[in-house]
Amino acid sequence: MAYTIYVDGKISADGNFADCTYSLNYDGSDPIAGSELHIPVNAGECVFTQGENTDLLLIGATFKTIGSTPGMNASNFAPANDENSVSFVMPANTITKGVVLLFSTPGVVENLYPSSDPQVINDQPTC
Repeated sequence: MAYTIYVDGKISADGNFADCTYSLNYDGSDPIAGSELHIPVNAGECVFTQGENTDLLLIGATFKTIGSTPGMNASNFAPANDENSVSFVMPANTITKGVVLLFSTPGVVENLYPSSDPQVINDQPTC
């Protein structure tokens, strides 16, 4: 059972990054405070989906298990699908993954904007 987190991205004040807010609902009505995102230990998969109030398009994500051997490869990147969602596997044991979401401007791409580094932790009771 996948666990979905909705994300709204806006261009940061310095124009270089995406400032993100997270919620449990598409319309942002159940916000998640901060960027430490706790999901059920048996979720199996974490899904980030573009929310209703975003200024930017979610186009992909990179992710890495915190504490594992450093390094990135093709298995650490997920492009967004046609619904502007990205997903990655979360094992059934408690781990923390650092995630960087990648956004672009809608329509004509003027720039790419990485998010700050949210962490996904699967340490909540089962679904």
